[in-house]
Amino acid sequence: MTMTQNQCFLVVMIIAAARGYARGWHREIITTAITLASVLFLTIGGGDALAALTASGLDLFQGIFPKITFGSPSVFAIDFLVLVAFVVLADIAGTRFGATPKVVVHRLSGMLAGAVTGLAVVYYISRQLLPSTTFNLTSPSAALATSWIIGLFGVGMMVLLVIALVRK
Repeated sequence: MTMTQNQCFLVVMIIAAARGYARGWHREIITTAITLASVLFLTIGGGDALAALTASGLDLFQGIFPKITFGSPSVFAIDFLVLVAFVVLADIAGTRFGATPKVVVHRLSGMLAGAVTGLAVVYYISRQLLPSTTFNLTSPSAALATSWIIGLFGVGMMVLLVIALVRK
C-alpha cells in the first residue's frame, strides 16, 4: 500500500489535533505561532542564510587552526535541525507560558490550533525537506504474524506485570 501526501497530512493532522485537545487553546496557540514563524523563516530561505553564516564562521576557524579542515554544512541538515529545534522550543514555550485548559471549549479550540501546527510541520517536511517521497507500507504475511504473535503476547504480559508491581 502506498501512502499519498494527503493521507500523510490527514494522519499528522489527527495526531496533532489530539495533542492540541490535550494541551488546550492557550498552550497550543503559543506553539502554533512559534512553529508557523519558524516554517515561514525556513520557507523564505532562512536555512540557506544560516548555512552561509555557518560556512563563514567555519572559515574563521580555518584561519585560526590551519591544519584542521572543515567541510561546508549541508542546507538540508541545517533546515532539519532548525525545524526540530524550533518545534521543540515552541512546545516547551507553550507548556511553560500557556494556561491549562479550564473548560471543554479551550480543549476543542486547541484541536484547531494543534491541527494547524501539525499541518505546517508536515507541509514543510513534504515540500522542502523530502520532496516526491512516498511511503510504502506492507502488511505481514500469515507466517510472520504467527511467528511473532507469541513473542508480542509475552512482551505484553511482562509489561503488564511490571506495571502491576510498580503500582503497589
